[in-house]
Amino acid sequence: MSNKPNSNQQQTNEDSKKHPEDLSDDLDFWNIDTDPKEINTSTDETEQILAEKKIQQPLKSLSEQELVIKTPDEQDIKNSLDLNEESKKLEEFDHISNNNVDELLANATAEVEAEQDGIPIPPEPVETAAKLRESRTSVEKIATLTCYLAILGVFSYLIIYASEQHNFDTSKGYESNTPVKGDYANVEKIETWWSKPVGNNAKLGVVFVPSATITLDSSSGSGVIRSVFYSYEEGLLGKLRPKGDPFTHEFVNGKFLESGNNQITIHGTDGFEKLSSFLFYRSQDENRWTVEVREAPSTQTEVNSFLPLANAPIDPIRK
Repeated sequence: MSNKPNSNQQQTNEDSKKHPEDLSDDLDFWNIDTDPKEINTSTDETEQILAEKKIQQPLKSLSEQELVIKTPDEQDIKNSLDLNEESKKLEEFDHISNNNVDELLANATAEVEAEQDGIPIPPEPVETAAKLRESRTSVEKIATLTCYLAILGVFSYLIIYASEQHNFDTSKGYESNTPVKGDYANVEKIETWWSKPVGNNAKLGVVFVPSATITLDSSSGSGVIRSVFYSYEEGLLGKLRPKGDPFTHEFVNGKFLESGNNQITIHGTDGFEKLSSFLFYRSQDENRWTVEVREAPSTQTEVNSFLPLANAPIDPIRK
């Protein structure tokens, strides 16, 4: 039979002799079938240690503890600002990398040697970090210029396209076209205004009628002009509606036979029946009554054969 079990038991006994305080006197401690949880490991020494380390006061919850906030004093604020300023100064040296440290050291060594030899060293221009950041390569400049040109081209295209799709003409449709030259008469100017009815031909109940003075240029020939007043109301076939009676005047060598000179004044026979209508007309400039002048060679000419010559809006003034 082998002597190994005896040797193991002897070794255990020897260990127990060397460290008797580390081994338990409980026989169940050495039984492999015993549950470690059932072993009583409490000793007087353990209880003494726990009693010495025992917390004198129970722990409090966070809500029961007093919150202490330290108010920063003036010196703390100054120290914080100084640190901020120092960090900004360090940022100015970002352009100095490890790659050019050797170059800077070499230049400094050369300057020291030159000073020892008595050779004056011209000051070199120092580029700040801001200038280095602003410096760009040629590729970046070309790309930036290309982007600007592209944006400008897009805006130009949009403006041209919008102007073609919409009419932005700010001119009024009733603006005067005088002075104007015709085949027989040359109209120098047309003066217009509103006045009270003149004569017995005015419509009953009208309080204001349009009036106009037509002046011919001295270069006019001989013929006939026909004048008609129109309101801004739409009439037949989308044309302006004529208001009142038309007027026909014959002239010879630029002078009217009726007045004996180059001017003739006409007063309409229809107009505003209320003062409020005239006040509304004067308060806006979108719509205007107009007077149209047509010309023909003689009084025997048919009405439809008169040629358009001059036109002018009736100004919102009263005389």
